[in-house]
Amino acid sequence: MKRIIKITEKDITKLVKKVMKEQQSPNYMFFSNLEQIRRQADLLLQLDPNTVDEILMAGHDWADDHITVAKENMDQVFDFMMNETKTSNYPEDNLSEGEKKTGTKLCARGKAAAKAKFKVYPSAYANGYAVQVCKGSMPGLDGKKHCSGSYC
Repeated sequence: MKRIIKITEKDITKLVKKVMKEQQSPNYMFFSNLEQIRRQADLLLQLDPNTVDEILMAGHDWADDHITVAKENMDQVFDFMMNETKTSNYPEDNLSEGEKKTGTKLCARGKAAAKAKFKVYPSAYANGYAVQVCKGSMPGLDGKKHCSGSYC
């Protein structure tokens, strides 16, 4: 069954102006992609955490790995932009001793576990796994889960 959507000329004009304004910047795709990431993250955060846990535990832990890698990539872009603009209004810049920093290096336990588990290292999946080992959500080579390195 087809849905009929009524749109006025005013709505079309508004959309065209919005698209034209977005494309005036040579980097409009950067901002468009960033907006899409925000929209999708907001929608994912609205899901029931118990349902998401069940899905991830049912053999779809690859999704957690992808989120981990995406976060690492966002950390790198964020740090770069903050350094380039020399401004930051984020409390992460004023970390006290012992607090987690963004863009931290992988712990030795995580690297060793990832190298043992994956044929190709480094890779996105291996790094995601290594981060989980460093955070203590996955066991290391010793079979125990505990936080290591700067992830604690």
